[in-house]
Amino acid sequence: MNKLLVCLAPALILAVGMTCQAETPLERALLRAVRDAHFEQVIDFGAGNEDHPVKAATTIARPPNVDLAVIQLDEQGRQVAAADVLLSRDYPDGVIVPLDRDSGALRVRFLRWDIARSDGGTFAGTDGHLLALKGWTNNPPLTAADDLVAGRTNTLFQFMAPYPASLFKSMVAFHIVRMIDAGRLTLDSQYCYTVSGAPPESRKIRDWLDPMITVSDNHATSALIKLLHDRDEIEPLNREFRELNLTTLQINSTRPVDGLGWQPGQIHMTAFDTARLFQIIDGGPGVFWHDANGKPVTALLLSATSRSFLKQLLAEQAFNEALTTANFPGAPNVRPGIPSLVADRWINPTNGRVIVEGTDYGVDIRAINARAAVIFAHKTGLTFNYGSDAGIVISLAGQPFRHYIIAFLANLGYRYADEEFMSRTNFPAFDNVRPVSYTQRIPALGRAVDDALIKLSAGQ
Repeated sequence: MNKLLVCLAPALILAVGMTCQAETPLERALLRAVRDAHFEQVIDFGAGNEDHPVKAATTIARPPNVDLAVIQLDEQGRQVAAADVLLSRDYPDGVIVPLDRDSGALRVRFLRWDIARSDGGTFAGTDGHLLALKGWTNNPPLTAADDLVAGRTNTLFQFMAPYPASLFKSMVAFHIVRMIDAGRLTLDSQYCYTVSGAPPESRKIRDWLDPMITVSDNHATSALIKLLHDRDEIEPLNREFRELNLTTLQINSTRPVDGLGWQPGQIHMTAFDTARLFQIIDGGPGVFWHDANGKPVTALLLSATSRSFLKQLLAEQAFNEALTTANFPGAPNVRPGIPSLVADRWINPTNGRVIVEGTDYGVDIRAINARAAVIFAHKTGLTFNYGSDAGIVISLAGQPFRHYIIAFLANLGYRYADEEFMSRTNFPAFDNVRPVSYTQRIPALGRAVDDALIKLSAGQ
């Protein structure tokens, strides 16, 4: 089965001019982790149920779209291996994607996310009833307008890329610090967010960036996107990602007047390009890859100061509840994920609970946090339909060595949950204490990948 999925038919191989290569240990580990997660068993509270109480959940009708990438690094931060695995109704058993060192997953025809194609139609927001049918790849048929990157209609694989949700804020932060490094801003520059109907609000750039990354603040994000529009920096942002051969990283159609208008099908990320973005943020010696003009991509893209600032924000991520569940280890219906450290700023000193923006995760984590194995400098994303998490994993002193970058994107938002919630009529993500916002197959996947990287790193 694995060889068939990786190599496909000889005629197809010849058609795209590639050779069939044996799977690497990292590719096998990722494919096994995705299969063992059994995402086809999650429950679905239903399309159209976002704005009203749910009636009943059912097992998901079709495998979700999951994109998982990992870049393994050695003790000096040099790349050892990289892998990308896709899961979807087209590849229900998972598929390993061939990767090009410079161009990434160029053998995949990435499609813009279309929620109606995913759900099989459109549904009423009042009671969830079907309004109109729509096909997965037909009714209507796919066209070039569905392509995320032009010129890939005859590639080996096809994958509709899930909306990245708030993970896209990492792109905004990256471009802002690039502007700082270019001398067009400083962390202490003041920016006044001025929109119709609200009083002007002025903050330093660092004070907009911090909440955007650590607590995924949408207001701060809107302000920084408006700043980019004010400075005519949206197209330069997208152009730089294209030039860096990170072509699937795109921010399109946001509103210049207020920095809002974030829509599926307009803002895009895929796992391997996201992992490579975080590789730049992580830094390390040597050439990572070559850009579209053949120039080397290296850690010099960021200054040491900007890199340190951005990595610190990512390491102080408040929402440790996707690939890691460090915010509430051992809580009911919660499975272990990447065994990461929670930043002290989120831990209540009186009871040891993680409390973020009024959300109480309900578990005294002090003893477990003292035994954390890794720093996970990451950014999560969550909406009704989509869930994501990506970042840099580095082992702490005295723990088994691993250093890797992981990126996970899926159409698995809080609409989806696990079997124990089947009888619920309200979303477990909205519980006042210990809210379970993601299917626990996601942290289980994170733990499986982390375990695999411990073994693979020991064999370097």
